[in-house]
Amino acid sequence: MRDVSLYVNNIKLDLFKDEEIQITSSIQNVQDISKVFTDFSQTFTVPCTKTNNEVFEYYYNSDVDASFSAQNRQESRIEINNTIFRVGKLQLESAEVKGLQSDNYKVTFYGEVTTLKDLFAN
Repeated sequence: MRDVSLYVNNIKLDLFKDEEIQITSSIQNVQDISKVFTDFSQTFTVPCTKTNNEVFEYYYNSDVDASFSAQNRQESRIEINNTIFRVGKLQLESAEVKGLQSDNYKVTFYGEVTTLKDLFAN
C-alpha cells in the first residue's frame, strides 16, 4: 500500500482517499528549448477541510479578505511512503461549492522547472 502525501509550503494537505494523482514526465521537442517541459499532473481534487481551507485561505469564499492568489503557484512536494517523489509547484485551478457548502479545490502539480527556457533565464 502506498501512502501519498502532498505538501504545500511545508503544510500537509488532506487528500481524498480514492483520488488519483497522475504525474506525466514529458520532454517534447528537444530541438526547440522553449518546448521542453518537466513533470506535471492532470488536474485533481482535494477536499475543503480545515487544513486545506487555511492553506488556500478560503479561496471559494469571496467574503474572506485573503491574500491568497490562485495566479501564483505555491511551493509543493509529493511524497510516497514518506520519501520525496517530486518537488515543484501547485497551481490552484478552482474551488467548487455544492449548495451552500464548500466541497473541493481543483489543483495541478508542476515540476520545479516548467520549461528549460525558464531554467536558463534564471
